[in-house]
Amino acid sequence: MNDEVHHMANPPARDQALKKWKEFLLDPKYNFKYIVGDSGTCYVGNDYFTDVIYRFSLRQSIEERFVKTIDYVAEDISHTKDEKLQKIYDNHIQNKALKYRLIKPLTILVTKDIAACKRLTGDLIDFLARRENISKDAAANKVLIVTSANEHKNNMPKLKDVDDKNSLIEWITSVSMLSEGWDVQNVCQIVPHEERAFNSKLLIAQVLGRGLRIPPEYKGEQPTVTVFNHDSWSSSIRGLVNEVLEIEKRMYSYPIRKDKDYNFELYNIDYKKSEELVETPQIKEYVFSKGFISLSSRAVMEEKTTTYERAITEEQWVKKTPIEYKMHSAEEVALDILNKFKAFDLEEGTAYSKKYPYENILRIIKNSLQRISEDGDLVHEQSRQNILQGFGVIGRKTAKSLRYKVEAENLYAIGTKNINRDSLGIGALRREHSIFFDDYSLKEGDEEDRKLLEELLEDETLHVYSLQRIENAFTFKTPVNVVFASYKPERDFIKRLISEENAKFIDAWIKSPDTGFYSIEYSWRKGEHPKQGSFNPDFFIKVTNDILVIEIKQDRDISPENKAKLKHTKEHFKRVNSLQSEQRYYFKFISPESYDLFFQRLREGKYQDFASTIEADLDKE
Repeated sequence: MNDEVHHMANPPARDQALKKWKEFLLDPKYNFKYIVGDSGTCYVGNDYFTDVIYRFSLRQSIEERFVKTIDYVAEDISHTKDEKLQKIYDNHIQNKALKYRLIKPLTILVTKDIAACKRLTGDLIDFLARRENISKDAAANKVLIVTSANEHKNNMPKLKDVDDKNSLIEWITSVSMLSEGWDVQNVCQIVPHEERAFNSKLLIAQVLGRGLRIPPEYKGEQPTVTVFNHDSWSSSIRGLVNEVLEIEKRMYSYPIRKDKDYNFELYNIDYKKSEELVETPQIKEYVFSKGFISLSSRAVMEEKTTTYERAITEEQWVKKTPIEYKMHSAEEVALDILNKFKAFDLEEGTAYSKKYPYENILRIIKNSLQRISEDGDLVHEQSRQNILQGFGVIGRKTAKSLRYKVEAENLYAIGTKNINRDSLGIGALRREHSIFFDDYSLKEGDEEDRKLLEELLEDETLHVYSLQRIENAFTFKTPVNVVFASYKPERDFIKRLISEENAKFIDAWIKSPDTGFYSIEYSWRKGEHPKQGSFNPDFFIKVTNDILVIEIKQDRDISPENKAKLKHTKEHFKRVNSLQSEQRYYFKFISPESYDLFFQRLREGKYQDFASTIEADLDKE
């Protein structure tokens, strides 16, 4: 009998003890007839164990009130680290002063690794010292960092006492792989600090497991644990949380057998990356001829809203938090700028501190404040950053920076037969997603998916666009059982793909999953910072030996990132075309306003040089 058996499937790379234990279990000389394990987190990453004989799910536990219920962030805009900490702190104080006064509520902050945990712990201690007007030592006594680092090993025994009202600890910082064996019951808020700390079912199950136990003081009641995640993760976290809680069923998309084979092959390239030093020419000095810097109006305190969602019921509610902003004197900001100029002058041999003496800098700052009716001498933290940036545009000598150079190495083929399974949580159909299907979808593929599709067909509460049935299977020229559309532009494009007037000009097509099929890397600059990313184009359409590669966007979705996607992807397919002659690839950015013209050109056989409105706009310098 094995407790915490998920460790057998997810062994840490350096844990020799676990490896030896696994060797012992599998040793033929012992010939164990049965090995039975138990675990609260039966996952390998996102995959549930295949040999579970009994499951009492978190959903059952919540519904039967054995554990706390869960609220998590659905919508929130926190512009700064301090603003986010203020919202987390406000939740903590509300738990402490209003909701759960019988206990000492705890907040756990979870990070992706030890380095991030140490940084967050330092930031939290600084924040608490400022917010509560206490010393850093006093603030540090309220925070317990728990990691596997040697410097923190003495903190683990302290966990057994953190629920005690006499303990000073109110905040726990830890890494994502929280260890078993500590039975903390007073957790009322969990903060996954980065997405990586909360982006798999295993991690979610482990983290929630630390926060769902009900304290003895609230037996018979059902307290709530708040998960303060970043709102941009809410859709993915919602799906993962729902699956962990056994709330959401999922439909899967994958190739199936059809009378006509719509599978086809595509060519992609393996790239070799190398680094190169690039010299950036000197930036021309900015002259403050207008005598001010444009600032936006700011307040010392603003009420900011956060929308929370209740797990299982999906009920949403809004909380308002008063956010205080740090203010600086105009004199302090002017002195900061002057000191930066002096340091730069010493380093580069320039004379900015003479050209912009303290009095001139202060006058520019005060002029800037007066323009937004800020008559006092106090500068909002964000305005301070804007002012520093305004004065930061100064001449520098040629700078050197590292850039990545890519070279095409190997051309290789990938087939749609081998496309990864894609999945859609059924709850998404109640938002904007759709499932396209035909008679093959109801006859072929896994029994669970066929049954689920039949259940959905009987669900009268779904939107009219949620299920899109294709009556003529011969116009649904894709090798998969079902196709998912995540929003209206995709749905409208697919409708045109499967219309009889267009389908007869198409041999086959596939809609890519978001990851793992045909990935293209690109890079762009976000402000002053270089960014790298990758994406799967939305559609591959086969017309004889031509492959039309389509990326769908909203109308007028013009951004530096989309410009980079267009540039790098065109270059990629130009290379693909040069390395083989079996197929010809044409990459198109398309938005709804150009759909009709695109399909007209497709029917006319004149799609090769077609450029949509959005592509033309993205191509502009």
